[in-house]
Order: sequence, then structure tokens, then C-alpha cells
Amino acid sequence: MIKYYSINGELVPKEQASLGITDLAIQRGYGLFDYFVVKRGRPVFFEDYLDRVERSAKWLHLALPVTREELKQQVLQLIRANGEQEAGIKVILTGGYATDGYSPEKSNIVILEMPPPKYPVSKFEQGVKLMSYEHHRTFPSAKSINYIVGIYLLPQQQAAGAEDVLFHFNGEIYETTRANFFIVTEDGIIVTAGDGILHGITRKRLLEVAKQHYTIEERKPTLEELKTAKEAFISSSTRLLMSVIQVDDVIIGDGVPGPITKHLLELMKAEVERYLEEK
Repeated sequence: MIKYYSINGELVPKEQASLGITDLAIQRGYGLFDYFVVKRGRPVFFEDYLDRVERSAKWLHLALPVTREELKQQVLQLIRANGEQEAGIKVILTGGYATDGYSPEKSNIVILEMPPPKYPVSKFEQGVKLMSYEHHRTFPSAKSINYIVGIYLLPQQQAAGAEDVLFHFNGEIYETTRANFFIVTEDGIIVTAGDGILHGITRKRLLEVAKQHYTIEERKPTLEELKTAKEAFISSSTRLLMSVIQVDDVIIGDGVPGPITKHLLELMKAEVERYLEEK
């Protein structure tokens, strides 16, 4: 049972955890976050996620009020205090308490632990549908707390029976609201956007293992290519890989998870196991 959150390095009973209303995260939606999973009581790909927190902070001109090692210890302290073997961790860095309501000051660090999301097995075995939307995120390289477009589209997404929203712009496909996106071309080449996206940690690890078996092209796939793609899938920390069998009215390949997607999912499961065994 999760009992505690961490606020600026101090463990607080989760029912009592709070921020002041002058924080820029509340006033202006200014801040960043990162999310990773805990397995067997240990954060998976932990150093990669800490790297991204630092990159996002640099992009958004937010100064980390603690060292990397101090932030790491705050996360580990929370995991030990709650004692959960399987969990999700969200690290939030806010704009801080702004005296003028606009200018960032000393950031607050909030660390939340929560049960990991559970996806029905059917989504992996049968694949999922995405809904497309023309949009390109502001500062895509930073994991900002600003998810206004995705949340605004939730009613439309749910009405369409879609797992997520796929962002495209000028005919080029970028990413979904909460995952990276890939297609497998008719020639068996894996294509995924290499810029203008949030570089997912699962995406990073996936490309490392996939390059040992397949040809990879880091460029934006197009909406036209989607019509002839053999397979498509998304990657994220909570899903690893999930097959995409439909985007709007376009059926991908045979409309079922393909062999390359299935193989990559097994490779990623093995990569997670390898990481946990090495640490």
C-alpha cells in the first residue's frame, strides 16, 4: 500500500501532500515531469530517466534545486518507504512559487508513487486503434506537464474507441500523446520520427536492440506510408510495445499484430530482465 509522497525531499503522508497555489505549475501550467516503472523494488532504466529529467529542465530553463544524486536518493527513499515491488514513479519539477505570478523561482520537486497501470492482455494480443489529429507539440523534446491538447481530445478519442491520439503535421507523423510511434514498411524497414518528438526511454532501448535484427530509419513516416505499412506499433514505459492495427479508418497490414512487433516485444521484455539482473 502506498502511504507516502515526497515533497522537496521530505516524506509526507499522501493524503497531506500539497503545493501552494502560487506555484507556476498551477498558475501557468509551467513545469516538467517524468515517469518510470519500478519492478522488483527497483526503477527500470533509472539513469536514462534521470538524464531526461536534466535535459527537460535545460530545455524549459528550470534549474534543478538539488544535485542529480540527491534527486536519485529522494526517489529511492520513497520506494523504500512505501515498500512496493511493482509501481510507477512520477517526478515533477515545477516552476516554483512566483512572487509576480509569472517568473520562475526555486522549483518544487514532487515525487509520486502509484500502482502501475494494468492493460488488458487483449490489447497486446489483438492490437489497438489510434485517432489522428493534426498538431505538433511546443518544445517536444521536453517532457512538459502541458497535456492540454490530449486531455481536450479525450471525449473524441473515447468516442472513437481509440487507445491514444496520433499527432501529425503537414502529412508527417510525429508521436502520440503518451508514446512513440513506429511503422514497418512493405520492405520490412522500421521507421520512426527522429526529431520533433519526445525521445522516449523505451524507444531508445528498443532501437538499440532492434538494430541488431532489422533496418531502422529515423525519419518521420508519412500518412501516405501508413496506408501501405505492414505493421505499426507504439512504445512507452508502461506498455513496452503495443501493436497498432488501425488509425482512423485505415487498417494496418492484416489488421492483427504482426511478427516484427511480436518479436520486438519479446526482445524488450528480455532487455528489461537483463537490466534488472545486471543491477
